Amino acid sequence: MKVFGIKPRVRVVASHRIDTDRLLLRSPVAADAPTISPILGNWNVAHWVVRVPFPYRTEHAAAWIERSNEERSAGVGWPFLVIRRDDGALLGSMDLSIEDDPTSGALGYWLGEEYWGLGYATEAAIAIVGYAFHNLKLNEVTASTLPENGRSIRVLEKAGLIHIGRRSEDTIERGRVETEYFSLRRAHWRG
Repeated sequence: MKVFGIKPRVRVVASHRIDTDRLLLRSPVAADAPTISPILGNWNVAHWVVRVPFPYRTEHAAAWIERSNEERSAGVGWPFLVIRRDDGALLGSMDLSIEDDPTSGALGYWLGEEYWGLGYATEAAIAIVGYAFHNLKLNEVTASTLPENGRSIRVLEKAGLIHIGRRSEDTIERGRVETEYFSLRRAHWRG
């Protein structure tokens, strides 16, 4: 397995906050909804995220925040907003959720279009993978992306995930979609 680039310093401050060199990952709060909705309301962002409605409105963001907090309380989801430390800009979201296997977490994320290609997604993904293995003691992190989303594929590879193959996923928003499936087992993690 080849890992690219320099790993950012990661410090878990609490179960709802992770600090990296350039980013603060924190739990979403109700006041974030009006900032989230225009980012995901951009079709260039939303069309890569198979599990969000479009157009994405403030009420969708508010419902996601409420559900996210319920999942965190239940111990089945750890949603984080990705915030740039130097100016407090909300860049996107990165989360880890338990779906079928309680020892495996699914990584999902989106980033605002103006923040693509700057290494933020990779930095946040590396932090979340570390959080999954070190703090949550999970045995595996998985992720999937649309086959034509080369940027996302590169982020997952840089975070250490290995391409497993293609699979079909059922979504409420888009029906059945084909995705590229990735996985990283704790035994192969180089954190």
